[in-house]
Amino acid sequence: MALVNALIGIFVQAVLNAGFGILMLVLAAEEVDHGREAEGVLYVFAYVSIVIGAVLAACGVLLVRRVEWARIPVAAIEVLGVISGLIGLMSGAPAAVVNIALGAIVLVSLFKADTSEWLAPRMV
Repeated sequence: MALVNALIGIFVQAVLNAGFGILMLVLAAEEVDHGREAEGVLYVFAYVSIVIGAVLAACGVLLVRRVEWARIPVAAIEVLGVISGLIGLMSGAPAAVVNIALGAIVLVSLFKADTSEWLAPRMV
């Protein structure tokens, strides 16, 4: 069950990251269409968000296929997400609690005993 929780969190985050990245690119294109210059940092955040979404989706698929090392990139992304959420929370953005909670749920679920058992190499 812990793996299912982790996978749900991973795929939700993958879709949200990729979606927000694409939305940022659309907004940047709209700024350019109206003769305004889009900030370079907007493009950086957009592409990073899309890459994170793609990595999470790929790692989610690998976890379903019992590839144990796929936990490492997911854990790294989740830790960065929790840190980002903490910074957002300290900056006065209460919505950052969602980022912290989702990251914590995925991290805890990824390293529970039943998840480790699922990912353990099988003897044939």
